[in-house]
Amino acid sequence: LVAVPMVSGGLAASMMMPSHCAESPLVDVSSLMKVARTDDVGLLPQPTNPKYKTALVQIYVATQPFGGSDKSATGHRYDSISIGNGMIASGLSCQLLHYVPSEHEEFFKVLEGFDAVVVRCNPGQINTAGGNQMKFDDSMRALQKKGMQVWPSPDVMKNMGAKDALCKIADLAIGLPDTLAYYSADTLAEGFKKTMAFQPRVIKQ
Repeated sequence: LVAVPMVSGGLAASMMMPSHCAESPLVDVSSLMKVARTDDVGLLPQPTNPKYKTALVQIYVATQPFGGSDKSATGHRYDSISIGNGMIASGLSCQLLHYVPSEHEEFFKVLEGFDAVVVRCNPGQINTAGGNQMKFDDSMRALQKKGMQVWPSPDVMKNMGAKDALCKIADLAIGLPDTLAYYSADTLAEGFKKTMAFQPRVIKQ
């Protein structure tokens, strides 16, 4: 378990490359299968002249309830609408997409029309859905080589995907010094109670 203080965060739009698709307010995704069960209910209207065009990529696992434990009844991740609204509020467009393994080539062809991609696929879900995680990651790396921002990149996920990675960066400017990892029930009971006495905590398993 990793316990960290509750803080707000965001994505740095300034890291993105200049838009190469300014002629249209949104990227045409009509060639892709629409997986969500609703028309993105709760998502703010897209800007008519976005600073940058972003895609939020999810994966729906048909064999699991709701498409996965991270999904709501809409088929979206619980946080997808909130992330999308944060991007839109910052003047960016954000289109919510689902990666369908059988559409791999077309999917990544469509992604080339965006300026940046936010990947929100839980580890293991792509393989469970019948896809190939390595093939997916290699295609994301190919987009990066073309200058596109991919958050998080496959290599960052590989090296920093474990929750105790938060402890490894605790003393950096982007970390929090009171981030702690517990590897037994006894250390959790002792350490967590002490930190709870000072401020609310977030637990990650």
